[in-house]
Amino acid sequence: MKNDAAGFTLVELMIALVVIAIGVMALSGVQTRSSRDVYATGRSSRALALAQQRIEMMRAGGYTAAASDSGQQEVFDWLARVDSVGIDLKSIDVTVTWPEQTQTQSVRLTTLISAR
Repeated sequence: MKNDAAGFTLVELMIALVVIAIGVMALSGVQTRSSRDVYATGRSSRALALAQQRIEMMRAGGYTAAASDSGQQEVFDWLARVDSVGIDLKSIDVTVTWPEQTQTQSVRLTTLISAR
């Protein structure tokens, strides 16, 4: 008499569960990494926006009002340096720094402003 019993054995089910568990663990690692990257990218974007804002404020004030200064906003520290680079020409350099895990990250923007 031939035994044509359909179904899975306990060993086959255990192997399938191990394969599924490994896949789920890999996906959770990817999810954790991507969440961390999205958070870091958000901070970089906010730092860049702050640097752009500082430059635009100096441009709005005009050539004569442009002066070096520094400050802090939330976790971001910013430093704006204004240097004369020629006749009626100033360089504006804004650097924004912030802590990111165990390192300090920064973004730097530079532009020129003229008296005319």
